[in-house]
Formats: sequence, structure tokens, C-alpha cells
Amino acid sequence: MKNVRSARFPQVADLTKNSLSVAVSAAERLRSWLLEQSWFQSVLMPALPRQARWLLRRVYLAPIDLGDRLLGRRDPSLPAKATNFTGSAGPDFESRGGALVKSLADLAGMTPSSRVLDVGCGVGKLAIAMTHYLDKDGSYEGLDIVPEAIEWCQKQIVGPYGNVHFTLADVYNKEYNPKGRVQPTDYRFPYDDETFDVVALYSVFTHMLPADVDQYVGEIARVLKTNGCIFATYFIINPESLRMMRSSGCAMQFKRNLGSYWVQNGRVPELAVAYNEDYLRELHAKHGLSSPKIYDGTWCGRAGHWPGGSGFGDQDVLAAIKQ
Repeated sequence: MKNVRSARFPQVADLTKNSLSVAVSAAERLRSWLLEQSWFQSVLMPALPRQARWLLRRVYLAPIDLGDRLLGRRDPSLPAKATNFTGSAGPDFESRGGALVKSLADLAGMTPSSRVLDVGCGVGKLAIAMTHYLDKDGSYEGLDIVPEAIEWCQKQIVGPYGNVHFTLADVYNKEYNPKGRVQPTDYRFPYDDETFDVVALYSVFTHMLPADVDQYVGEIARVLKTNGCIFATYFIINPESLRMMRSSGCAMQFKRNLGSYWVQNGRVPELAVAYNEDYLRELHAKHGLSSPKIYDGTWCGRAGHWPGGSGFGDQDVLAAIKQ
């Protein structure tokens, strides 16, 4: 009888583990589905107070993190999903970082010896991949306005050559750092002129207003070396994307046209911001950057330049060279 009971325990354990795995996967799929729904992304989430949005994300993702730990598939070198406050919190965090590195190498001219600035580095999606990519002559600087993100990166991410560093920018943003002491229009990047070969921004200008973007692009032009590249994501409005946004029922709906830019939420405009293509071209020319190349994203319902898992998600990418 004892042997029969012992034989049953592994079966029960396997059944429990399989059930937990199915539940975790279902929760991740549900979240991905919700983020693709216009009523959720462009109606419900903008209507919630900021505190409710951030709490909802943590409450939803914390059990998934627990499930990953119990299943033995939680990589302690990667951030917990509940701490990843922007972009994908799915199981492909590490692979997306690698895809970002490849895209920057292919389209921004990045090499292992490049000096790279990651503005809005978050919890290290690009940074972790860069620790495996850079050689001893290259360097990576991560800059972000969210204190918890910088704190985690400083503790957890170390390059083999001591060439990976992180800096907190105590900049105000109504969505991501409402306690920030410095206005974006007054912020000067803490780097010398002509320092970087590549400046990358993923989902940063999609949360900033025009005067702030103007200041940041000017600062980026200052710290870029001549022939260096800015590589940034946007939601870009042009006749095609505007037509598709209105007709495709896509998740990202920008209905408030404020001239050079569009927002989802008038109360918290920084939640999601789109820019007219003509405005962005004029802005880059103003700061001595080349006419940008634009690589379409899928946010408005088109096929887009980037394949699934590219690391850039659904946003458009704009690349320009300092002249």
C-alpha cells in the first residue's frame, strides 16, 4: 500500500505542475490579447487613474512571476515581469533584447566597439544583451527617469569589461515620474559633447510632448559624434497611418489632434503620444540631423517593417545621422 501511495505522489506533482504551466501561459496570452484590443488600450487604460494602471499591472503580473518561480523557469538574472513597467512583459524579454542589438547593428551601424547611449533604458532589455555584445573598447550608458528601474539595473547588470553603466535622470513625467524635480525642457544630458556613436530610444518619445522632445533631440545631437546615429521609436502620423488607424480598428487610437502631435488622453497626454511625420523631419533638420529614414511599425494595422520578435514591437522607427 505504501508503494502505491509513493507512486501516486509524482503523478500528482506532475499534474499540478502541468496545470500551473497551463494557467500561467493562459494568463500571458490573455494579457497579450488585451493589449491588442482598442477598447482596452485606447479607452479603458487611459480612463483609469495613473495609480490604478500601475497597480493593475503589478497585481496581474505578480502571480505569473510566482508561477514561473514554482515551475523553475524564473531566470534570476532577468527582471521580474511585474517590475517591467513598459513594453512587453512576456517570456521573450531576453530574445527581444538580442533582436534590438541586431537591429541597431544592421540599421544604425553599431559595432561591438561602439559607444552607445540608451535613453529610457527601463529594466535593461537592451542593456542585458549589450553585456554579451560589446568588446573592451565599446561602452553602454543607460539613462532612465524611473528610480526603481535604475536601481535594479545598477544592482543586477554588470558588463565583463566594466563598461556598462546606468544613470538616473530625475526628470518630471506625469505618467512615469510625477515626482521628478527637473522639467524635460530644462534637462541637460550628463555627458560631454561628441561622446556616442549611437543613441537609442525605445518607447520614450511616445510618452513625451513636443517641447520636451525638442530638448531631448537637441541634447542627443550634442552628445552624438559626427556621423553618429539616433535610432528612436515613435507613433508616426502621416496620411497612410492616419487612414489605417481610423479604418483598421487597431488598438492604438489617437483621436485628439493637437497640431503637430496627437494624444489618447487629455488628462495624462504622456500616456501615449503620436507625432506628425512632417514635424519630426523639421525637428531633426533643426538640430543638424539628416533627413530621417523611417521604418514602419504595425501599430496602425499595416504589415510593418519589423517581423514578430524584432524587439521594436509595434512602433515606427526613425533613424537619422548627425551631419
